[in-house]
Amino acid sequence: MGRVYNSKKKNKVKKSLIWGKIPLKINSDVELQIQNTRLLLSSADDVLLFKLAGDHENMEEIMPSRLVGKTREFSILPALPDRPLVVKPKHNLTILPETTFKFYVYLPVTVQLYAGIVKPENKVLEHSPTKLSSTWFGEPNDGELCYALYTSFDTEIHEDKMRNEFVICPVEISNHSKEMLEVKRLAVRGIHLKIYANKHLMITNKVKIGYNGFDTLSDVQFSKSPTTSIPDLKQIAAAREPENSTMFKRSFQLIRHITQF
Repeated sequence: MGRVYNSKKKNKVKKSLIWGKIPLKINSDVELQIQNTRLLLSSADDVLLFKLAGDHENMEEIMPSRLVGKTREFSILPALPDRPLVVKPKHNLTILPETTFKFYVYLPVTVQLYAGIVKPENKVLEHSPTKLSSTWFGEPNDGELCYALYTSFDTEIHEDKMRNEFVICPVEISNHSKEMLEVKRLAVRGIHLKIYANKHLMITNKVKIGYNGFDTLSDVQFSKSPTTSIPDLKQIAAAREPENSTMFKRSFQLIRHITQF
């Protein structure tokens, strides 16, 4: 994602790849490219305006949303999707008994726009550049609506994923059972994950899953901090729903032998 600062008075252009506050001078614009969409932020007198357009749309023809208040800045933050993601690996994956497998999945980012201070009542826009299809996870009478996602289960982070379009999620699966575990679908509940970043990438805290057998619920833990192997990470976004005992119980059943997406 890139920013273009366009001051109508001085006609300057500046590019950046950072999240956070976007101060606006009077009668100035900021345009952000978010995959195949563009977000235009403007300040006119005491009014803030924003527009969202596709690559092939004429921004001038789109009516702006107007915000009246004392603030002269926006804040833009990354977030994870508002439903669990049911991840299907691109290649077959089987984990042998008493084996632990560590890997990364790449979750699509959702963009949140706030007017002024970042707090729920100031959120004016939430946009998901990646259009995800819906799927059902669980039994017909005991499951939940999720998003579907195909992704690689990579043991190393690929450089082409070190962009603002992806949030990298470290996962650790431990097969504690005496049977082989064939991973057909994996539910990642991003609503409980925080987002950390350095100058190069965004990453969540680790998800640890203990598989105890086909008819037994899986134990799930969320690390309290990011992986220590990546330097200079700072938290830039809180979890949508911080994990507690209630949320933890709802996150138990993550892996089952289900053959369809």
